[in-house]
Amino acid sequence: HSFPSRIRNTSRIIRYLFILTAIFGSIPIFYERIAYLPTILAFTGAGFVISTKDITLNFVGWILIHSRNGFATGDRVEINHIKGEVVNIGVMRFTLLEVSDSFQSDQSTNRLIHIPNHHTIIHHFFVISSDMNIIWDEIYIHLKNSSDWKIAKKICTEILDKIHNKNKLEDDLNEDLKEVSKNFLIKLGKKTPIVYLSIEESKILLSLRYLTHVHRRRQNRDLISTEVLTRFQQEKKIQLYSLGQ
Repeated sequence: HSFPSRIRNTSRIIRYLFILTAIFGSIPIFYERIAYLPTILAFTGAGFVISTKDITLNFVGWILIHSRNGFATGDRVEINHIKGEVVNIGVMRFTLLEVSDSFQSDQSTNRLIHIPNHHTIIHHFFVISSDMNIIWDEIYIHLKNSSDWKIAKKICTEILDKIHNKNKLEDDLNEDLKEVSKNFLIKLGKKTPIVYLSIEESKILLSLRYLTHVHRRRQNRDLISTEVLTRFQQEKKIQLYSLGQ
């Protein structure tokens, strides 16, 4: 996470801990008999938790968010089928700048969504951290059975390698892994792009799998698709499959 973000989060935690300490430290002043203080505090605490369940859960969720397994501003989060960039984290709720749920789009809708912190407790959430924002993406291309799949696969491989080298993903990914490996044991295995070939009922399927920065996925899809169509048009032995054929 960014240094300014860490400073802001740390100052918030210190401020709230100071307030809680001051509140509990002043309680004995209001009781003359200290011997009953533990019992009084227990009943008071139980009643407080029950009457302020949502507030308490939101506070616990806030602690979870700031833990090692949580997230910070700038991260991309998907929770309860809602996806967006984290733009603010409060004690009661956090705010996302919504990202379209369309896998093909994956871009901001410019809508702010406020989510109670306790949702991080009752729902699974997925995080694409700003410390590691490189993901795998796949583009599927269907060809007619009569197409020369060897030439098609070679063309797609050349295009993916070109995009991969141009974006310098290998260097960026290694740097990201160094940062993330401080807290997590992650092994990505193969890092270079690959084209998978499979046969379906009446067509050939090429699956173009490659790494991309999450914010560049749509741009890379456009570049790859444009290049593939341009190269395929130059090859008479390659024909795209369409429904009804």
